[in-house]
Amino acid sequence: MHLTRRQLLQSGWTDGRIARAVRDGRLTRIRAGHFADRPIDEQTRRAVRVGGRLACVSELRHRGIWVLDSEPVHVHLAANAARLRPDPCDSRGHWRPLVEPAVGDPDHVSLVDALLQARDCLGRHEWLASVDSALHLRLLQPRDRELLRAALRCRYRSELDVADQRAESGLESIVRLVALDLGFRVRSQVTFPGIGRVDLLVEDWVAVETDGSAFHDLPLAAGDRRRDALLAAAGRTVLRPGYALIVHDRRAVARQLIGAVESHRRVRDSGRLAARARRRLERTGLA
Repeated sequence: MHLTRRQLLQSGWTDGRIARAVRDGRLTRIRAGHFADRPIDEQTRRAVRVGGRLACVSELRHRGIWVLDSEPVHVHLAANAARLRPDPCDSRGHWRPLVEPAVGDPDHVSLVDALLQARDCLGRHEWLASVDSALHLRLLQPRDRELLRAALRCRYRSELDVADQRAESGLESIVRLVALDLGFRVRSQVTFPGIGRVDLLVEDWVAVETDGSAFHDLPLAAGDRRRDALLAAAGRTVLRPGYALIVHDRRAVARQLIGAVESHRRVRDSGRLAARARRRLERTGLA
């Protein structure tokens, strides 16, 4: 826990005892007059060092929630703490008043506040992927979700309606949102007897698997190849767009989905669906 010199002195410590505790590792000096009485990760240390709390996408990642943004460290600062501005080269400051200022560890903003801050830092797809992750991990409870909705800017509130706790990765969430933007029907985590489960099923006949680790594509395992073959034998098209395409070329993912739907002979009204999807793609951009 983060402790100030004043707090330690008020609880009976002396300056000599504080110095000895720092030397023997029982306390860690974060900055002048500020200490931690347990191990503290580097990002939290950097936030506290400038007088703030770990915030936004940095706080989401600290909680194990999927986030696409990796740098810089995001820090919440009090509105009157302008003189403690973080280094813009490796930190981003947030001064918006907290919705839950007294919740949890004083070195960290609450989950609701972190998600609120992240909406201003992330695109819609990336942000909803983090919301999906928080729901999937059961970190975002119903009460928190309603508090989040109430605190969001009005134009963002409806976005929560398409959040899905079944999503098992941020990449899956992003592709699902792209498909929904195109007007396609999408189901998440669909199980086929004797074959296994697929991440997404678009218009009932296009199976989408979103392979990829944190920052790169993964090689296709033998089990995945077998499942793809079984799905193909059952008449389904299988798409595996991969990390690089999903993150860096979402328009290509959209075109891949449109082509698969249009060319599948079992998708009802496939031509009409594809034409509508192309119009939506041009209208939304999907950059």
